[in-house]
Amino acid sequence: MTGPCAKQVVTATIVTPDGNRFVGTNWCATPQEVCPRADMPTGVGYHLCASVCHQSGHAEIDAIRNAGAVRLTGATLYLEGHTYACEPCKAACAAAGITSIIIGAPA
Repeated sequence: MTGPCAKQVVTATIVTPDGNRFVGTNWCATPQEVCPRADMPTGVGYHLCASVCHQSGHAEIDAIRNAGAVRLTGATLYLEGHTYACEPCKAACAAAGITSIIIGAPA
C-alpha cells in the first residue's frame, strides 16, 4: 500500500506542447505517521525518504517516469506543494527535454 509523504505532499504535472499531461507525486511505499525528516530543514535528509519511507523519487522524477517513452521536448513542469525543484530534479527535467518549471498549479 502506498501513501502520502508525512512531511509534505508534492505533485508535479508535466504538460507537453501538444497538451499531454503526466502527473507524479512523492508518495511512499511505506508511509510514516511522523516524517523521519520532521526536524530537518528542507533539502536535508532526503536519503531517509528512500531508506525509511521507500519513496521511489521526488514528484518530478515520478512524473518523468510516468511519461514513459513520450517525448517531453519543450514541455513545462508545474510543481505544487513545494517552493522549488532541487538540483537533481532540475537536471532530470532538463535531460528529459522539459524547458520550464513553474511553481504552482497547471493552467
